[in-house]
Amino acid sequence: MGNGLRAGLASSLAALSLIATASSTAASETIGRLAPTPSVSCTGSTFDLLEPTVTTGTGYVVPALPPASALVISSWSHNAAPPPATGALTFKVFRKVSDPASYRVVSHDGPRDLTPGTLNTFPTNVPVEPGDVIGINSAMPASTACNFFDATENPLGRPGNLGDNEAGDFMPLSEKDINVSAVVSPSNSFTPGYPKYNKKSGTARLPVSVPNPGELALSGKGVRAAGARSAMSVGAPGTVKVPVRAKGSKRKKLVRTGTVAVKLALTFTPTGGEPNTRLVKLKMLFEP
Repeated sequence: MGNGLRAGLASSLAALSLIATASSTAASETIGRLAPTPSVSCTGSTFDLLEPTVTTGTGYVVPALPPASALVISSWSHNAAPPPATGALTFKVFRKVSDPASYRVVSHDGPRDLTPGTLNTFPTNVPVEPGDVIGINSAMPASTACNFFDATENPLGRPGNLGDNEAGDFMPLSEKDINVSAVVSPSNSFTPGYPKYNKKSGTARLPVSVPNPGELALSGKGVRAAGARSAMSVGAPGTVKVPVRAKGSKRKKLVRTGTVAVKLALTFTPTGGEPNTRLVKLKMLFEP
């Protein structure tokens, strides 16, 4: 490959590298509260529970995590009562509809079977927005520690089990806290698109849609980014076009036969968040 073509590809990669300018960085944050000494507090009924306000300490409302634009609940926890407590819980995300206390279920995870007498933590990937409120549903015939005594707090409850996108009016409860916590994280989901090929150079540009600022990296046997770096900083949500080039024996086969299959690993790490890797198969094309 000529020096001019190498320089052009390096310049293209540099142009795609968007450096984040936000002074603050997103970081995962735990919200909610767990019963310090859990005991059975919900039995014999099916109930939705949430706690939109607290007087002191950590609450149940999803915070903003700048510069992240998209947030998820990456895990949730419940401190289960000791045996013979049994049953399951459903984690829910609520969004206020109207005053005084009408809420809609945005999404949920579960029901999840509980192991009694221990802290139960469940990985998940539930999209949320700042201002959403986490809560739970305890369904019959569960016998669980769905809440615990707190003389200063007043959660909300509603008989039944609202489904996603269903709304209802909640009534105030007294002197309780909901026994649930959750980790709010910058979303690390991303979506590869369809590549655009440059057959004369034997390279491809793979569009990748990312939800947050962060870093997007490419690796794999027989493949590399078609430029000076294998990773690029992404300054805003949107689509990044990743230049891809075969190397080594894959490159030789491409030049010899005009086509070769490669497998590349794309890793997106949102600012302050956890990495997520996906494998992508491409058929590289070459016509000199």
